[in-house]
Amino acid sequence: MNKRKTIIDVAKECGLSQATVARVLNGQQDIQVKEKTRKRVMSAAQKIGYRRNTLAVNFRRQQSNTIAISIPDITNPFFPELIKGVQEKMRDEGYSVIQLNNEWNPDIEQDHFQYMAQTFVDGAIISPSHSGTDFSTLEGIPFVLLTNSDLYSKYDTVGNNSKAGMRIALEHLYSLGHRKIALLVGGSMRSGPSWRYDLFSEFYREKGLTFPANFLVACDYSVNSTLSFLQARKSMEIFLNENPLPTAFFTSNDILGLAALQVANEKGIKVPEQLSIIGMDGIFSGEVSYPALSTVKKNRSEIGGISAQILLDKIKKPKDWSTKKVLLPCKLIERGSTGPV
Repeated sequence: MNKRKTIIDVAKECGLSQATVARVLNGQQDIQVKEKTRKRVMSAAQKIGYRRNTLAVNFRRQQSNTIAISIPDITNPFFPELIKGVQEKMRDEGYSVIQLNNEWNPDIEQDHFQYMAQTFVDGAIISPSHSGTDFSTLEGIPFVLLTNSDLYSKYDTVGNNSKAGMRIALEHLYSLGHRKIALLVGGSMRSGPSWRYDLFSEFYREKGLTFPANFLVACDYSVNSTLSFLQARKSMEIFLNENPLPTAFFTSNDILGLAALQVANEKGIKVPEQLSIIGMDGIFSGEVSYPALSTVKKNRSEIGGISAQILLDKIKKPKDWSTKKVLLPCKLIERGSTGPV
């Protein structure tokens, strides 16, 4: 096995001092090196197969041109497009992206924060695993949170206006004549009392309707997408076996919506003739389901790009930083799973 080439080897090859070679190969700007000398060093390095030890350089400089993105569920189709938005922006600025998945586990999340601190990442974009996430380990590391929760008021946050998005979905169903709308929730992080339940109850009151208690169908929170789908299927089966059929379901994400749609199809319930279903997120799977799932689309790629830009600004100009709060609108996508009563 060939020994890794070092600066010493390059210096011997080009006949220059190790200090001069190090200045060229490490890109030091404090002392000028003649262009002829620089080309001589680079030619020798290429000839002998020298490769720069980036980790060692990063350790000395305590910077890495790397940022980390921490997510709770790598199986959730919500995240790939968001991460793509982060990567595109960071790549344009010369940064690499490390992706960390904590599986909704606070202990793993803290291990990842330790890793960020120990490897000198220049910054982080974080989707918190739970409402009590401790960020103290990241002291000195710029970070941006992917959330719309009021619980993180002192941090930089980027998210979608999910409350307004849910309202759009409910108003859409109401405009189609639906007065018996049920709510299926679960899967994502629970941040205190269910604002979805509160908004749902408020909607019923505003319309002069009575909200039946059994029209709230809840699955576990903070679980991966596969388990969330299976739990939603089971909850829907129980609900449909034990209760009169509502005219519509709003589901808090598309994974739950697809589960509800699948169970309805298996039971011979015609969608949307007998039951309308609308989800939230706008994942690709909803486009190819049968019927295609109506949804309230979130701007996942835009969230990624904006959070990356805020992080870059924070890295470059940390002094006198003012907290940034970005809340993006949602958009109704009407497909085949919703229709008039």
